[in-house]
This record gives sequence, structure tokens and C-alpha cells, in this order.
Amino acid sequence: MKPRFEYDAQGPSILGDGWYCMYKTQEPVSFKIDHFETAMLNVIRQPNINSTVILRADMLKEWLYDVKTGERLSYEAQNYEVTDADAQTINLDDLEIRQVKVHPDLGLSIKRAMVRRIIPRNPYKDAIINQTCLVMNSRQFDETSLIVYTPHFERKEQCPFYIPQVRVVAILLHKGQLSVHYIPFEIEDVAELHDETQRVVRTALRLLQTAHKHSTGVKAGYEKKVTHDLVVNKVAFQDRYIALKKKYSRFLVDNWAESTDPKKHVFEDIAIAAFLIELWIKVYGNNFKEKVEFRDLGCGNGVLCYLLISEGIRGIGIDARQRKSWKIYPAEVQNQLKEQVIIPAILLRPHPQVKKRAPQLEHNGRFFPIQVHDKIAPATVLYSSADLLKSPHVNITEFPRDTFIIGNHSDELTCWIPLLGYPFMVIPCCSHNFSGQRMRYGVRKDQNKSSNSTYAGLVDRVEYVAARVGWEIEKEMLRIPSTRNAAIIGINNAHLPSWPTQEVYDTILDDGGADGWVENTMALMKRSPRGH
Repeated sequence: MKPRFEYDAQGPSILGDGWYCMYKTQEPVSFKIDHFETAMLNVIRQPNINSTVILRADMLKEWLYDVKTGERLSYEAQNYEVTDADAQTINLDDLEIRQVKVHPDLGLSIKRAMVRRIIPRNPYKDAIINQTCLVMNSRQFDETSLIVYTPHFERKEQCPFYIPQVRVVAILLHKGQLSVHYIPFEIEDVAELHDETQRVVRTALRLLQTAHKHSTGVKAGYEKKVTHDLVVNKVAFQDRYIALKKKYSRFLVDNWAESTDPKKHVFEDIAIAAFLIELWIKVYGNNFKEKVEFRDLGCGNGVLCYLLISEGIRGIGIDARQRKSWKIYPAEVQNQLKEQVIIPAILLRPHPQVKKRAPQLEHNGRFFPIQVHDKIAPATVLYSSADLLKSPHVNITEFPRDTFIIGNHSDELTCWIPLLGYPFMVIPCCSHNFSGQRMRYGVRKDQNKSSNSTYAGLVDRVEYVAARVGWEIEKEMLRIPSTRNAAIIGINNAHLPSWPTQEVYDTILDDGGADGWVENTMALMKRSPRGH
């Protein structure tokens, strides 16, 4: 049954003088105190659950107490600095716990106290603040718990948009009822709490709905289907994202030359760039720019290349067709965007065993008939592997050893990228086989995965291909505005010195081979580029 909530700002609050009960549940809740506190601690650590304007919370200090004796059991502290001088901030040096008064009849004592720093998505518009969060339990009632939020400032005018404009917010579980309570900044603010149309009142209802929903979910055994931040540190990634967004987003949105939505593509690629930079720092160190360069295969509009190159990272973007956007970038970026089709060298070079017996051979002697449609009549042009190896319009993916390959929604190239012999990150999008034909892959039966969608099958296929040829695989569900946000990452592979291995050839053959790849790829030179 859908829960019903009652507006109750006219009546007294059980929490005592100065408090106002905003909303409460009409029927007894089904969850217990443990479910409630587990859900609320998750919301405290991830305030973006309640507001899309909030990016995250940094936990600065945390204390754990014995409810009956008041004895402090543990204390933890972490240092998070706000280094951007342009970010708006309020009282960040105030790290002391804000206490609250509640009616003594409830017998409430602090069980856990936290000081968190709330980081908004746009700290140049919405201020970064500190906030005390308390979890209080009763010495008299076993199933009573109070969650209290107190921002570290004194005036309503200082209150950022993303939290209610009140001095204190509390969520109470008591005798099977869940309720939300406020302490306003000034007595004059009480009238606003009596008007259900006011934003501060609507926010109270939303807080109650969220607390009820998540507590019920914990009781039902709900587990997150997706876990983020497995590969790179969440704080480092988000801080990098904010910095890149500040530097580049306005230029890219204002000068967008494509027919697609600029905000989706710009902010998505800024997030991918932030992730890559933090990944490279983790893998190669702070001086990674001296150790690695990138190749963005199927670079499309070139936004990701523009961001990385502008950050001083060496690299090249390659796509079958030049995009309108390429011309908006500075010359040093335009020079690194190449209009080439991609034909992996394994399709043109002799097999390694043949090369051992005949080291003078540079190509495999194959010929590829390509249909050409010109203004006069259709014709067939015969290309040899030797022709393609020499063509300036063809990239055969033979790169310097310090290359890192990026496959950002790179369509036909997706399954190929783990076979090229370089560390990589691939974000699968559309499913194709090694011939370039559309293909639906099912999730392997031995994989414990909840979805068997086309996308889940493609992601599983890329993981399988990469692992089969020796890559140590990591996977991250990226924080990007796309449902196709799985990133498969391969950094280490013991077989690279003898690449391509026989396993690479066998992987291609077991998938039906790559006949048609060269013909289909050469035809891309005459087609219009795709949106992404």
C-alpha cells in the first residue's frame, strides 16, 4: 500500500519548544530502527540522493558514542581542502559539532555525530558549507531514532539553494511513526512553514518520502545494482570534473557546431576526461604526461581530444570523417585530429609464424574488392594489403609503446580495441562483430549478472574478449549522463612483448572471423558521420 503523509505544521512538535512538525506518516511504518538508521546514514554520506544540485559530501569528522553512558567510543577525521579560490564557501573553518535541544521526555542521547562538507555541482553558484549530522537514540524507547541536520551558519540569507532555509532539520522515528521537524531561523519565518505551497514545506515532504522509501528498501533487502568509484577515487574525480567544467564547458557549449545536444555531449566528455586523467595519475603517477600518450579511436566531434590536449596531454584523435566541430578548436588541437579509417594491422600483416620464416614480408598478400559509387557508374576498386599499409587515409593501429587507447562509444571498433596490444579504456555503445556487422551478444551463462539486455551482452563480450587475450580487467560504471556508461579498462597484459599472440587470432576466428571488415571500413570514407 502506498504510504500516506499528513501535513502537521499547525500542531506542536514532540521534539519540544522551537520545533515545528511539518509532515508525519498516517499509518505505522513497517521498518525498524536498524533499517531506518542504515538508510539515513547512506543519505548522510550521499546527500545527492535528496538533491541533484549536490555533488557529494566529504566526511570531515565522525564520533561514535555509547548512548547510555555518553562515553566516546571512537573518533575519525579526514582533511579535505577547497583549493579553488573562485568557489563560494561559508564558514568552512567551523568544524565544531552543533548541538540541539530536544524534549527530555524522549530521553535522546547522541549515538553518532558527524561534520560533513557538502559540495554542490556548481560551487561557483551555490556555496560549499559544513553541516553537523547527528544520530540520536533514546535511553527509554527501543525503537526511537532522531536524525538531525544543522548547517554551520546563523542567518537565513546564507542558506544555499540545495538545503531547506531553516536552522535545523530533523527526521524522527518514534512509536512506529516517521516525521520531519524544523527549527526556523527566526520567529518571523514560522508563517512560511504554515503554507504548503512554500518550497521549504514541499522540501519537508520530499525528505519524509525519501526517508520512508529508503528505509523500506533496506528492510526489503534492496542492494544497489550499480557500484561506482571502484577504479579511481570519487573525490579526486569529482574535483577534477568541476575544474574541467569551469575551464572548458562554456566555450564548448557556446561554439557547438553539431546538430546534437551540446550539453549532453560536452558534460559527458568532460566527465570522461576527468576520469581518464585521474586513472592515469593512479597508474602512471603525477608525471603521467611524460609517460603516456593517447589515441582516441572513433573520436567523433573531438571534444574529448580537445579537453585532454588542452590539459597538456599528448595524443591524437582518429575518425573516418572530419566533423564540423573540429574547426572550432585551436590549431594545436586541429593538427592532432586525423581523418582516417581504421584497419587493424593484424588484417594486413603476415602471421607471426610466417614472419619468422620469411622476415622480409611486410604484408599478407591479400586483396580487397571495394565497391565505389561515383557519378558515372558503380565500379569495383581492388586494394591490396600493401596498398592499405602505405595509404595516408588508413590507420593500421601501430602506435608508440607508451600509447593508451580510448574507445569512447566507438561502435564497430569496440570489440577490436582489446586486441590491438595497448592499454585501453573502452566504453561500449553499439554491438558489432569483428566484420563490422551488427551483432547481439548474450551474457555468458556463468556470469552472475541481473540483466541480459543487448548492452549487457556487449559489455560482457568486451570483458570476455579482453580477458581471453590476457588483460587484467577492471570495470567502472562512469558518472556520465548516459545509460551506456560501462568502462572496461585494461592496463596490464603479460603477453604484450609477443603481440599479436595466437590467442588474438583464435579470438577473431571463434567469433566468425573478420572478413568484410576492410571492405566495410573503406566504405565509411564515403558515408556521413554518425551523431556520436
